[in-house]
Amino acid sequence: MSILDATTLFVVGGLVISVAGIAFLLETMLRRNDAVGRLWSVFFLSAMFALFAYVVVSFHPGVWWAVAAGNGAYAAAIAFIWSGARRANGRNALVAVPVVLGVAVTISALIPGPGGGYWAGSFEMFAGVALASLLTAFEFMRGYLRRLLASRVIAVLIGGMGLYYLARAVAFVTLGPDDPVFDVYFGTAASTLIEISFAVLGTIMLSSVQGDRFLHLSEDDVEVGARLRLDGILDAKQFREVAETWLLRAVRERATLVLLLIDVADLAAINTAFGRAAGDAAIRTTGRITLTQAPTAALVGQLSVRRFALLLELRSNDSVTTIADRIGEAVLEAMIDDQDRFRASTFRGVATTHTSGARYDDLLAAAEDALALDAKLAHESQRGGTTHES
Repeated sequence: MSILDATTLFVVGGLVISVAGIAFLLETMLRRNDAVGRLWSVFFLSAMFALFAYVVVSFHPGVWWAVAAGNGAYAAAIAFIWSGARRANGRNALVAVPVVLGVAVTISALIPGPGGGYWAGSFEMFAGVALASLLTAFEFMRGYLRRLLASRVIAVLIGGMGLYYLARAVAFVTLGPDDPVFDVYFGTAASTLIEISFAVLGTIMLSSVQGDRFLHLSEDDVEVGARLRLDGILDAKQFREVAETWLLRAVRERATLVLLLIDVADLAAINTAFGRAAGDAAIRTTGRITLTQAPTAALVGQLSVRRFALLLELRSNDSVTTIADRIGEAVLEAMIDDQDRFRASTFRGVATTHTSGARYDDLLAAAEDALALDAKLAHESQRGGTTHES
């Protein structure tokens, strides 16, 4: 038997997760209210609701349906971390998945009715949390997120929690909730302590991931919208879909494809010094030049507000460098506004299927690494007004 009763643990857990959630929500609203932050904020809100439901049923056992609400909210909460991670990697968030999971877990706990007791629907909840946790750990170890130390820490934390809930589901079936072994290792006390630890460490790590993401985005910009899209340039989702088809063909034909990323340099500084309209003009100018200077047989996309991408076949060793130089020079020479108050510049990153493989996520991660290095070298050498080679 646990030393602390379930009600005390739920109250303590609720307070800890509430403090962590409020801190993350405030950071999201004050720093950058983007889609990833909103999805991860829903995780905290759902987790807080789940613990509140458990507290209610602890004080009022007759409110049996609160268990179902709490189970569903908690399973959905973990799945919302997965959705946010997918969005951070530039993939479809698939928000319907957490919603469907939460509804399914809730229904499974409601079916037994008032006689189901505290553990009604627990196996479905354990299995749902285990699946969502392991998928989340996998998502944090791929694409853009895998480059971050905090992401690897989160993957270990939530992966460990997923394995724990998988073991909890197995123990629930084989031992039953009344077994002393189950109570000690998989009961309310043990699971709540694990969840509190995850809430504290997870909040710190998620904030670190967000901080790294914000460094690569202007604090004043918004997500890519129709207002900044240019004719002839695919959005991030369209670019990925077509690029993956090209990559499959490249494998079949044993051809080498190159991904070239072009970033508008120092967009936050431009927005601050000259206003948001000037920043938008710099983005449009860079996009227009990227499109017009791209080879005929090249795929052109806009992956984020400030980032454009070219996918093309490698025909000679210096062809991509020549294209990047041509784009960078043209951007630097172009007038951004009628007053000619400043000139835009670019950073770039290049990756090839020969060295990075033919998976889109791997190719994109390698190009982003090269682009980050280019930006770092540019800032270190205090040459932010010129283009730099990777």
